[in-house]
Amino acid sequence: MNRAQAAGFPVAGEPLAVDLADTIITVHDPATDLLPDEETCQLWWSLQQDRLPDGPWPPLLPTVELRQAIREILDAQIRGSVPSTAAIDYLNDVTARVASTRRLERTPDGWTAVTTHRGPADRPYQLALAAVAESLVDLLVGAARNRLRRCESPACSMLFVASDTRRKFCTQNICANRTRVARHYHRHRPD
Repeated sequence: MNRAQAAGFPVAGEPLAVDLADTIITVHDPATDLLPDEETCQLWWSLQQDRLPDGPWPPLLPTVELRQAIREILDAQIRGSVPSTAAIDYLNDVTARVASTRRLERTPDGWTAVTTHRGPADRPYQLALAAVAESLVDLLVGAARNRLRRCESPACSMLFVASDTRRKFCTQNICANRTRVARHYHRHRPD
């Protein structure tokens, strides 16, 4: 989280899809894009590298297109509405571009399944995009979908998966702290 915040990304460590969705701040008009250029986009991917398959990182345009679909789907999930068919189709298309093979292997302790993913030769970065898209699929079909939240700070639009029911803010060191400071100021300010 500290590395991400130092690089200008306030929230990190959420599922990959949520971290990508949080690279746009929608509470501002116009929205603030935290991936304004290729260099910053590559920085974001590098911060995620320990959660990604080996291979090149996607360029800016496919990253932003995937983010748009993911953000729409996550926002709809939080509102309890249905996202557009286009967003769902785009996400499914991203996952379909990567072939996967699952095989059975014997281990000293029994059996294990090993899945190998292969991206298209002309766009090997599809592996990273598919990993992000699959993290959204895993989130929405798993129990964590009921813990998806939007930060309760009025100045924030970040999303997070709450580890417990009491969590209300995306980050303790930014949004929760700002809210505490504002409450303290309003209680103790001279009239």
